[in-house]
Amino acid sequence: MHATHDHRRIAARLAAFVFSGLMLIAGAGATSANTDVTDLWWNPAESGWGMQLNNTGSFAFATVFAYGPDGKPTWFIAEMHAVGVFFSGPLYVATGPYYGGPFNAAATTRNAGIMSFVLTSISTAEIAYTVDGVTVSKSVQRQPLTPDNYDGTYIAGFTQSATGCLDAGSNRTTSGPGSVSVTQVGRSMVVYMTYPSGDSCTLDGTYSQLGRMGQVTGTYACVSGESGAGSIVEMSNVPFMFTARLRLVSSNRGCSTAGEFAAVIPR
Repeated sequence: MHATHDHRRIAARLAAFVFSGLMLIAGAGATSANTDVTDLWWNPAESGWGMQLNNTGSFAFATVFAYGPDGKPTWFIAEMHAVGVFFSGPLYVATGPYYGGPFNAAATTRNAGIMSFVLTSISTAEIAYTVDGVTVSKSVQRQPLTPDNYDGTYIAGFTQSATGCLDAGSNRTTSGPGSVSVTQVGRSMVVYMTYPSGDSCTLDGTYSQLGRMGQVTGTYACVSGESGAGSIVEMSNVPFMFTARLRLVSSNRGCSTAGEFAAVIPR
């Protein structure tokens, strides 16, 4: 009996911790409140070159690996700041010592142009950059590597808003602790969610992934009787936890629900 009570107290504390962390993230206006552009980006029709972005807050550092006019590998770096989904900033060309020899601190970096990057969807973007007067414009997307595994049962913190409901009393914003359970077999994924309101919903769909971002799209049904089409997007995981955005469109209650959650595997 004592062990059961201890387990419940620990679970409640973890849920409160996850929820408070989620609220802190949402209020900070940093990367977690927007679409994180950190990833490898490429054009699948133009294999051999690409770009890596590291995004913190409203700043993104870009490394472009491409080829010079002599056909030899070359690379550029850029420091870009964001206004919404639009990043832009100076582009640099650097020179340095041969990697097999001693390091030379006299290596130089010069400003050779500008770069811009704008998201056109969660997983696609347009880039444009100028190097010494030569302008390049490309369509890029997140580069797929290996699919993530979300299998597990999680304590979660939710925040979500329902609008357009036939029952006006259901149009509300709710936030608080809940739970998420994921069963993933190949591209098949079933996500069971218990919300702060007490309602529970199951989303059954197909999983896909580009780069670091995954999503599952399918249909959902809730204990309350609500059902419709749903998706969980911007799924991004790290050891023992993942974050995502939730989108539900009811076919029988009129509600459109949008929200976010962070989920942690209790240890």
